[in-house]
Amino acid sequence: MLKTLSEVLAQAEQGGYAVIAPDFPTLYIARILMETAEAVQAPLILSYSTSFKPIRDLRSYAHFVRVVRDEAESYSVPIVFHLDHATNLEDIAEAVDLGFTSVMIDASIEPYAVNLERTLKTVEIAHAAGVSVEAELGHVSSDTDYITTDQFNGFMTDPQEAFRFVQDTDIDALAVAIGTVHGPYKGDPKLDYARLETINQIVSVPLVLHGSSGLSDQHLSRCIHFGIRKINIYTEIIRAILGESLVELTRQTSNPVPVSLAQAKAVQKKLGEYLSYSGSINKGSENIK
Repeated sequence: MLKTLSEVLAQAEQGGYAVIAPDFPTLYIARILMETAEAVQAPLILSYSTSFKPIRDLRSYAHFVRVVRDEAESYSVPIVFHLDHATNLEDIAEAVDLGFTSVMIDASIEPYAVNLERTLKTVEIAHAAGVSVEAELGHVSSDTDYITTDQFNGFMTDPQEAFRFVQDTDIDALAVAIGTVHGPYKGDPKLDYARLETINQIVSVPLVLHGSSGLSDQHLSRCIHFGIRKINIYTEIIRAILGESLVELTRQTSNPVPVSLAQAKAVQKKLGEYLSYSGSINKGSENIK
């Protein structure tokens, strides 16, 4: 069943768990993600990036979105159809018009004033249509920017700015930068739990963790304890898919079916691990009001 981000995260906040938000590049991967969540009755935030549009399965983007929506509606667990890391208002408006139930505006690399202005416009567009909004303050960079804690510190979310940002924008969820990165880590992740705890104490909306691929279950457990309610993953899903594909292709190169089945098995295993870490298994059967 389709739900908004605010509905699903409100339930997670009440239950003290997090909801996993995997990105999907194709309809096939989207189907496997939803089937995996359904099998263990876990809610899911099915996330799509505009960077995937050139490789979408269908010619029409509008038709592609309708197909994903129809598929999501056919499952019994709550599924949020979320636009991930949109950087411009055109993509936001398009997603709202086409039927996404949640959007993320990512102006985190911009100065605070620009981030605030762009987020306010996103909230105006999305909330008028009943669509939830996630924004990011601080900046979760790529692995190439993750060198040392001191160098990375400038990207961290400032708690007082976060409080003011949430108050001024009326967003539904806030993505925070506490030391995670997009992509693979170089060395051990160094997360600022004290910063996260402070933000959680003074901010009134659920918190989001980007760059979660590669974090241990201990890392994720502590993040959930300090208020993280949405956990984004992509890198580990794709690495698992590519790894299993290569294994199968070493066996044969003429039959695509075993390759696709190997990809599905990889997605099921990797997503299953994160669903277990998140505490969301069997939470999808709970009634969301």
